[in-house]
Amino acid sequence: MKRTFALLLTFALLLTAACAFASCGDAGENAESTSSSSAATSSSSSSTASSSAANSSSASSADSSSAASSSTATSSDTSSGESAAPTFLNNFLSFGPVDTKVTATSENSVRLTGIDEGLAEGAIVLYTPDCAETPTAEELADFAVALFNFDHSAFGYVKTGFQAVGQATDLEVPDDGFAVAAHKSQDVYVKRLESLEEKKTTVFPHGLHLSALDYTVKKATASPTIDGNFNESEWSAYRIDDVDAENDLWSYDQFDKNDYYATGRYYVTYDDEYLYLCVVVSSPYHYCPIAKDKANDMWQYECIQVKVSAEAPDGDYILENFDHVANNKAVNEGVLHAYGFAANDQNETCFYETGKITTFPGIAGCSRDDSAQQTVYEVGFPWSELELTPEAGLRLGLSFSINSTNAEDFTKGVFKNIIYRCGGGVIGRNDWSKIPVITLS
Repeated sequence: MKRTFALLLTFALLLTAACAFASCGDAGENAESTSSSSAATSSSSSSTASSSAANSSSASSADSSSAASSSTATSSDTSSGESAAPTFLNNFLSFGPVDTKVTATSENSVRLTGIDEGLAEGAIVLYTPDCAETPTAEELADFAVALFNFDHSAFGYVKTGFQAVGQATDLEVPDDGFAVAAHKSQDVYVKRLESLEEKKTTVFPHGLHLSALDYTVKKATASPTIDGNFNESEWSAYRIDDVDAENDLWSYDQFDKNDYYATGRYYVTYDDEYLYLCVVVSSPYHYCPIAKDKANDMWQYECIQVKVSAEAPDGDYILENFDHVANNKAVNEGVLHAYGFAANDQNETCFYETGKITTFPGIAGCSRDDSAQQTVYEVGFPWSELELTPEAGLRLGLSFSINSTNAEDFTKGVFKNIIYRCGGGVIGRNDWSKIPVITLS
């Protein structure tokens, strides 16, 4: 009996130990599962942090990439539930002194993901005065906002206001400027916008057409005579504008401050054969020591330089191919034409053309009258060269600069050019989106 009881007791102890072992095993598995879950959560947090860091450092990564990839999106792994990073446009802002080699990925640039469109995470959107619907304060909660106005005393756009992330109000775009909203994840670009010195550092909007420059051209009732002898009765009905330091559309930033001695007025018309331009410059100086067969050298002296675009500068073609440094397609395909016209020191008419066509097929007459301190440039650009048919409503581009480097300037290595706002597609960065759109009436 005692033996039987002992056996039963031993069996009971073994059973209890087995149950205890099983219970410990379950606890261990649960602990391992909990640990794995915590590790997964930690990994997920780390992944999120890494994603945030990637977004924060996207500008730095962009800066080390080539300009050619400026329009390529940086996308994240959407299969893991993360949203794709925004696609950058070719458009960007640069700031500081003129640099013809600046790109979207330069350290003095801010890249853009959109123009006049809605906001999204990671976006950097520029808003113009033409935007139909601008973001509200609620929509801008995660965005920093910088405001820019054109400052005629600086002959460029300058920052006039900045609202940090969480401080933005309903967006009001300046009448003669633009605004930029940058998502907080783009912290490198946010810091660049914030660090710009207000009302001092000039900012250049690359690939943005400035509609203030545009004008309408009347058809000639009688074709003007192109001989360099200005006849007011021929041109008066086709006067477009005056060129002087008071006109906000023209820049004298290469002149000594308040010594803006050269002025002008210009006229544009057309007939079935030619697009006509007449520029009358008033200046006490005229220096152009070139020979007719060396006309390409005139840019160093006193002359006009002209750009004609067979495509409207606010259209898709030019807005995609505005940057002559990164993309010379518009020139190579014969859309963008570049010319120079001058009266040399012998008062001979000199001209040149560069681009796909290098021999100017049009008509030109240029002359200098020292007693009147006036230089006249009259030009006819043949529609056949532009491969366009002139008719009411046709939109194309026409721009020019007035080069005013006199003898004293030349010896000092100083160049003085009067140019449309932001270079007008002629001088400086040669951004062809800045060429005025002309519409034939």
